[in-house]
Amino acid sequence: MRKNIFYSFLTVLAVAMTIAMILYPQSTFRGATFGLTTWATVLIPALLPFFIISNILVELGIVNFLGILLEPLMRPLFKQPGASGFVLAMGFTSGFPMGAVLTNTLFEKNLVTKDEASRLIAFTNNSSPLFLLVAIPIGMFNNPNLGLILLLAHYIANLTLGIFLGLTKKSSKNLDSYHPGNLLKRSWQELLTFQKNSKAFGALLVSSVNKSIQNILMIGGFVIFFAVLIEILKETCLFYILSLFFYKILHFTGINPGLSEAVTIGFFEMTLGTQKASQINAALTHQLMIVSLILGWSGLSIQAQVTSIAARNNIPIGYYIFGRFFQGILSLIFTLLFYYSLGHISPVGNFEIFQREYFSILDLYYINFIACLSILIILIILSSFIKIAKTLKPRL
Repeated sequence: MRKNIFYSFLTVLAVAMTIAMILYPQSTFRGATFGLTTWATVLIPALLPFFIISNILVELGIVNFLGILLEPLMRPLFKQPGASGFVLAMGFTSGFPMGAVLTNTLFEKNLVTKDEASRLIAFTNNSSPLFLLVAIPIGMFNNPNLGLILLLAHYIANLTLGIFLGLTKKSSKNLDSYHPGNLLKRSWQELLTFQKNSKAFGALLVSSVNKSIQNILMIGGFVIFFAVLIEILKETCLFYILSLFFYKILHFTGINPGLSEAVTIGFFEMTLGTQKASQINAALTHQLMIVSLILGWSGLSIQAQVTSIAARNNIPIGYYIFGRFFQGILSLIFTLLFYYSLGHISPVGNFEIFQREYFSILDLYYINFIACLSILIILIILSSFIKIAKTLKPRL
C-alpha cells in the first residue's frame, strides 16, 4: 500500500514537472544550460580521473593490501573492515559522490557487508578540501581564513557520525586474533594472492573506464535535473512557500531569517545555496552557520546521486539520510566553536586574480593527491600503533 502511494506521488510530481517545463521554457533552458556547463567544466575534470584511478586500484588489489594494514584502526573505531579506510581517504579528498561509488565497489567485491556499506556511505561522502578551502572562503566570501574553520567543522562532524554509527554495532571480528604477525608482510601476501586471479591490465582498464563514465553520466543527469527544478521553483509560489517555512525556523532559532532563501536553495543544491548565503547581508557567524548546515545536508541533488548509486546493490540509505541531519546540525555547532576559539576573522583582500590566473585544474589534482596520501599515511601510522599496543598489552 505504501509503495503504491509513493509511486502515485512520484507520478503526480513527474506530470507537474513536465507541465512546468512546458509553461516555463526559458527557465528550463537556463537551468539545463547551467547544469550542463557545471557538469562539463567542473565535475568531469574534477571527478572522472579519480573515478578511473580508484577503480584501477581496487582491481589491482591495493584496497585488499590497505585492508589488512588498516584493520586494527577501522574495526574498533568505526566497526568497519580495513578496506573501508581507502574509501574514507578518497571520500574525504575527492568530494561527492566518491565515497558512495567506492563503497558500492567494495560491496561488489565482498569486502564489506551490506550493513557496513550502509554505514560507510553515511560518513564518507564529503565536500572536497578544495571546495572548503578555496571555493567557499576565497571564491564566495573573499576570506581565506574561513577555510580552516569550515574544513575542521565539516570533517570532524562526519568522523563523529562514523564513530557514533560504529558504537551502535558490535564488531564481527576478534581484534586480538585478527591478522596476527607482521601487518606489512601479511598485506603484501594478500596483494600477491589477489593479483594471481586479477584480470589482464587491458581488460581491467576498459572495465574501469566504462564504470567511471557510467557514474559521471549519472551525476550529470542529476545535476541538470535539479538545476532545472530550482529554476522552475523560482518561477512558482512553491519556492516562496518553502522559503517562508525556513524563514520561520531561522527566526525561531535566532539566526538572521534573511538567510532563508539560501537555505531553500541549499535544500536542493549545495553549491548554489552556499553561494547565496555568502551574498546575503547578514552577520558572518550567521552566514557560516547556514553554510555549514547546507554542507552537512549536501542538497537533494547530491543525495539523489548517492541514493541511486547505493540502489544498484540495494544498499540501505537510512543511515545516510539520518547522517545528513546529524552532520548538518553538528557542523553548525562546530563552526561556532571554531569561529570563536580561533578569534575574530575578517577579509584580508581581493582574491579574484588568484582564482582566475593562478588556480587551475592541475592544482585540484595535486591537492587531492597530497590530501589523500596524507590521510592514508596517518591512518596506517595510527593502525600500526594500535597493533603494536595490542601486541605489547599481554606482556604488560
